[in-house]
Amino acid sequence: MKYQLKLTFTAILAVLAHTADAQSAGDWMVRGGYSTISPQVSSGNLTAPSPSGTKGDVGSASQLGGGVTYMYTDNLSVDVPVFLPFEHNLYGAGAIAGVGKIGKVSALPATVFLQYRFLEAQSAFRPYIGIGATYAYFFDETGSGALTAITNPGGTPTKLKVDSQWTYTVQIGATYAFDKHWFADIFYAQTPLKTKETLSTGQSLDITLDPTTTGIAIGYKF
Repeated sequence: MKYQLKLTFTAILAVLAHTADAQSAGDWMVRGGYSTISPQVSSGNLTAPSPSGTKGDVGSASQLGGGVTYMYTDNLSVDVPVFLPFEHNLYGAGAIAGVGKIGKVSALPATVFLQYRFLEAQSAFRPYIGIGATYAYFFDETGSGALTAITNPGGTPTKLKVDSQWTYTVQIGATYAFDKHWFADIFYAQTPLKTKETLSTGQSLDITLDPTTTGIAIGYKF
């Protein structure tokens, strides 16, 4: 029993003592992985003519993604995430909660982060925080038959437009270096975001999205 405890304690010390030429000034890092955007929706009411209390909701979406990081100093880095477009389903809420899907929209968030990485450059485990400027770009909006039935029954299909917006994003995350080149990255981010959905029928809807983004990736340091 004592021998087993000694082995376990030795293994823990070995992990804690592990260091690598992890993230030093002048290094470039690339990564690839998987991310999920989850809107935290608060919807206004669709303008008249529409049933009283007509609101909207937006579903989560996941996509392949990654990014490029440049270590400006041993602790400061500039990071640019790169994603394939996220496709979010749009749903009825409030007075039309039972109608289900009313459309879809593609989103491509573009952000440039300034990050601060804690601990020494040679540390295998490095938590970080970041803040960045974000342009939330929305495109390929499509309305469903249910949307037309609500807003223009018997008429031409209702089209919709979601306004793209500038905002900011804050993040926390951490990397773990397996060796001098390969590492794992995990992060959580929050983006305050309000936008407007406008229909071809003339109605509009103000909506707060405030999405959270989570991701995990494997990276390579040059």
